[in-house]
Amino acid sequence: MSFSSMGEAAVPVRLDRTVVGPSILANDVRGVEYAARLDRDISARDLYRISPNRVGPNFTFSKLMWIREHDPDTYRAADKFLFWADFIAFMLGADPFASNSLANRSLLFNVRENRWSDTLLDWSGIDRKKLGDIASGGDVVGTVRSDLARRFGLRDDVLLVAGGHDQVLNALGCSCIENGSAVVGMGTYESYCPIFSWPGDTEAFFAENMNIENHVVPGLFASFLYHHSGYLVDWFRRTFAPGETVEGLNARIPDGPTRILFLPHNEPPQWPEFIRHTSGVFVGLKSSTTVDEMYRAVLEGITFYLMQAVTAMERTGVAPDVFLASGGGSRSDAWMQIRADITGKPFTRLGVGEGSLNGTAILAAVKSGMFPDNGAAVRAYVSHERTFVPDPDRHAYYARLAEVYRSVYPSLAGVLENLEQV
Repeated sequence: MSFSSMGEAAVPVRLDRTVVGPSILANDVRGVEYAARLDRDISARDLYRISPNRVGPNFTFSKLMWIREHDPDTYRAADKFLFWADFIAFMLGADPFASNSLANRSLLFNVRENRWSDTLLDWSGIDRKKLGDIASGGDVVGTVRSDLARRFGLRDDVLLVAGGHDQVLNALGCSCIENGSAVVGMGTYESYCPIFSWPGDTEAFFAENMNIENHVVPGLFASFLYHHSGYLVDWFRRTFAPGETVEGLNARIPDGPTRILFLPHNEPPQWPEFIRHTSGVFVGLKSSTTVDEMYRAVLEGITFYLMQAVTAMERTGVAPDVFLASGGGSRSDAWMQIRADITGKPFTRLGVGEGSLNGTAILAAVKSGMFPDNGAAVRAYVSHERTFVPDPDRHAYYARLAEVYRSVYPSLAGVLENLEQV
């Protein structure tokens, strides 16, 4: 058995497997003052050399520091703070551990050296003993407790295998196991996740505000950017086409590109910088504009945001030739073709429902001896359904439109900030 979870959130537990307090989520604003303090005390470049991330209040360190100061009883009672996926394995019988991809989301982890950072622990004052021992994705961390095995009808020798962050497990589950591969998860959130070997120079990644994280495949690393995707599609459907289904909207998407731009800032974007005071914007509406055209513009706007990340990653030297796509959004032929046309890259739809779950299954299957390695498991578990090839003429048009898209936010930034503060 292996487990995947979102990052940042950690559960305070005792060694007797008793939970002693709540888990604070990444989007909880508690701890923002500690992020500001870290940003002041350690330069962004020096931090990046240890933990290649840019400071934000979402990381685990700020939550642990907040608990220590504002809820000292919980902090003292907790023997360990365990990330969600690791917590499940611990409750089933594993010794307390921290999978390295989730440890990266704490901002207390040295990614290159694959260990907790003495420098960042000393700065934070977080007790190293309250964190699990580091395990790499795919490491065996224990077996299911015999009493639980009996309770759940399992054999008494079920292995517990370290999983990790859902982003890199989605990459594994979508067959991204080689340098130069990339997956785009098209779900409620959209995540662009390229896979690469450790870069000789991380300065280019730092300049582009791109993070670096351990893959669950040994020797490989990942970066990821996420933004609202299916969330915005559902917002549009509810707001502009109540009673309509997404399938119905997809069936009526106009065939050609629009002359409408949509800035997908309904919620604050996190990259290339966190922008608090902004809003979603339609540009180019006319009295003849239809709901179907606006819907296509939403799909194009989300993809233009993705294209910015692809271009930024190419400047680091990581330039995938083909993008693998998973998630509910990938079921739309029209949107897959829009993505190919805007990026100028082929997009391949995978026959994978939940990539992260597929990734944990692959890790567990390999460790159980069902397959000799990840490659064999991927070949058995992942199918490529269809590849969408970019149309050269549409790509040329979208390249011109992308220039206009990139000017929308800078042109309206002052207006949007003033509007938020009225």
